Amino acid sequence: MSKSTKANWLPLFITNFLGVLNDNYLKYLVFFISTTWMMKDKESIVIMLASALFVVPYIAFSPIAGKLARDHAKAKIIQRAKLFEIPIMLIASIGFILQSISITMFAIFLMGLQSCLFSPAKYGIIRDIGGKEGIPFGTGAMEMLTFMGVLIGTYVAGVTSDISLIDSLAPYRTIIICVALVLFAILGWLLSLKIAPKETVPDDEDETTLNPITFLINSYKWSRQIRGLNSVIIGLGTFWAIGSLLQMNITVHCRNMLNLSDTATSTIMAMVAIGIGAGCYITGVISNKQLKMYLVPIGGLGMLICVSLIFILNPPATLFAILIVATAFFAGIFKIPLNAFIQSRVEGRKLGLILAYNNLMLFSFILVSAGVFGVVETMANSLMVFGAVAIITLIITIVAWLRIPGAGKIKA
Repeated sequence: MSKSTKANWLPLFITNFLGVLNDNYLKYLVFFISTTWMMKDKESIVIMLASALFVVPYIAFSPIAGKLARDHAKAKIIQRAKLFEIPIMLIASIGFILQSISITMFAIFLMGLQSCLFSPAKYGIIRDIGGKEGIPFGTGAMEMLTFMGVLIGTYVAGVTSDISLIDSLAPYRTIIICVALVLFAILGWLLSLKIAPKETVPDDEDETTLNPITFLINSYKWSRQIRGLNSVIIGLGTFWAIGSLLQMNITVHCRNMLNLSDTATSTIMAMVAIGIGAGCYITGVISNKQLKMYLVPIGGLGMLICVSLIFILNPPATLFAILIVATAFFAGIFKIPLNAFIQSRVEGRKLGLILAYNNLMLFSFILVSAGVFGVVETMANSLMVFGAVAIITLIITIVAWLRIPGAGKIKA
């Protein structure tokens, strides 16, 4: 890899890393701290609402995001979105100062909107930087650093929450939160200014509809031209639905079933992020500039076994951590070939629109998963949520094996 290519990769990777870190820092501060402003029996509802509010913008505004990525320079979209993150974090800071659920939830919604608007641009720019041969590396590295951002953001949120247990630091917890949120946003914006790839010419004559329903129908019909594309997008949607269910459920399960502190809970979540990141990275290395779709059902089978063991055994904290990290590792293996498939099969500026379609689909799945979590956890318990995840994983693994080109055939 040339020095110039490395110079273009790094600003993108680090900008994305800081954005994901801040997203998860804010979200888990809401999970750990904002839930204490309410009655304990409302904890699952607050977590469900926070997760839902983050994804609603992806459903409503994905067509606009895709059009932006097709009509405008992707680097400029990223830079302006990162600038928008700064006032959002100021709003979130006000929410923590006032201990206002409504303000922090509004900030979560705005972060979802900001992330939605530049998501097609940040993934579409991978091919502009590294070319087609750089797609497996760029996608794998981006996902690895994404989950490293999840790791650090989640862990720091847990530690920040438990500052209240330290008498000498407790009065400064809100100040620490506000400074960290705004600082991460400013650093991300400054680094985004260094992203400068050679992009394809924007399509000024695009007439894509901005109606989400019409956009979804049109994109589905267009995607049928590429064999397996819709199945891949459904697979990615299911991956994120499973991930969302696990993310919400681990928080509740660790607190209520395993009686762990927020720091211990966030440590397990950080380990999960390491597991996914490792799975993503290893898959990128194994792929070696090739699409190896047979890894998808292998990853699905691994997830199925691990989640089923959690459901059946109801293990203590140590074994639970091992199994959930193993689940995350196989999830990374499941995901990367699906991402690379989209990047390699969709040509030109159409990629931005298909990535927006992908976002709309996967966040629709995540929104449904928030509802599933709320119903199952409220009516039963967190262990039954793991049972539901096992069933969903079994179904999508079978679908991937049968419907995704190359998934059912191992090639050297």
